[in-house]
Amino acid sequence: ETIQQCLQKAGVGPEHLAGIGITNQRETALLWDRENGAPVHPAIVWQDRRTADLCDRLKEEGKQEAVQSKTGLPIDPYFSATKASWILDNDSGLRKRAEEGEILFGTIDTWLLWNLTGKHLTDVTNASRTLLMNLETLDWDDELLEIFRIP
Repeated sequence: ETIQQCLQKAGVGPEHLAGIGITNQRETALLWDRENGAPVHPAIVWQDRRTADLCDRLKEEGKQEAVQSKTGLPIDPYFSATKASWILDNDSGLRKRAEEGEILFGTIDTWLLWNLTGKHLTDVTNASRTLLMNLETLDWDDELLEIFRIP
């Protein structure tokens, strides 16, 4: 709707657009319903520290080296993976729905792209801030997904 309003105000059609830019707070985590795109829980923004205990536990379990060697980042509540894990553990029924493929996770750019294209997409600059992307392969890492319990 916003894009349509802007085009109308500018007096141009969508055929005149070469592209659009998206900027966002990269570590903010959001989970949404795959069918209708509706968020299933409020987003947890980058500066929210509610996952500090989870981060401490993962460090005590010796996960820091595996995470940092693959992501270049420390285990910290700042990043998205612990936020997504927290939501899945603290909102009744969401983990089961995620395991069944009904729930999608991403940063805000991912959700915007999903709404614009119907595809679950992001780019490496945003993915690299989730603690789930391997910097060498530039792909989601199964070990990291397992560490943070992200289906």
